[in-house]
Amino acid sequence: MFLDKNIASLLAGCCMETYAQFNNKGAFTIPNGFQLVTDFEATTFDKRSLFGFILESEKYIVVAFRGTKTDREWIADFTIDQVPFPYVQSNIEIHGGFLPIYQSCRETILYHLSKLSKVKPLLITGHSLGGALATLLTLDSIHSTSFQNISLATFGAPKVGNKAFKTFFNNVVPTSYRFVNLYDIVPLLPPTFIKNKKEPAYFHTKSLISFSYDAGSILENHTMTTYQKGLQGKIFK
Repeated sequence: MFLDKNIASLLAGCCMETYAQFNNKGAFTIPNGFQLVTDFEATTFDKRSLFGFILESEKYIVVAFRGTKTDREWIADFTIDQVPFPYVQSNIEIHGGFLPIYQSCRETILYHLSKLSKVKPLLITGHSLGGALATLLTLDSIHSTSFQNISLATFGAPKVGNKAFKTFFNNVVPTSYRFVNLYDIVPLLPPTFIKNKKEPAYFHTKSLISFSYDAGSILENHTMTTYQKGLQGKIFK
């Protein structure tokens, strides 16, 4: 589904708007044909802030997460010890910095999703850290909601969990795409091997869609602006 240019562009635009939402204290541009269901906050080391929104149109429901914006969130990004993911089978382990952020907004998101039509496709998206949170919500939603059609698209997302997480996710999530700029270093993180782990610790989920766009710096290669340019100029020519 996300290989459709219009859907991919919609979700990339939603990811851009999550940053506008954060920067403008809640104000952002809602795509044509959609209405705001709710915005939501998440907590990082006791600091609560806006992290995204849920939108609905006649055809789709969209959940979008923003990426890292604060010092606390950078610290969470580098908290790479693994912990169990409590909402699915017990051998799954995920990034210890991402889980508390996800848990702090999970109840709000699932509550509002429970009020919406389960027939409409649920499209979940996020950039960077937001892509990791979107990945967790996607797997969680497969087990915790009755949506008939759940799909994921992430942009510049880091790795989220161990091999068991990857295998389980790939088996139960039917539609998932990772858009990756090959000049972006964030998708290389966390490192595959981490301290005190004899086996590889971090793996990516399916399905990679890559492009090459050198925006001139490490920071610019990771921005959603660059990902939007990559979508338009490299993937959907």
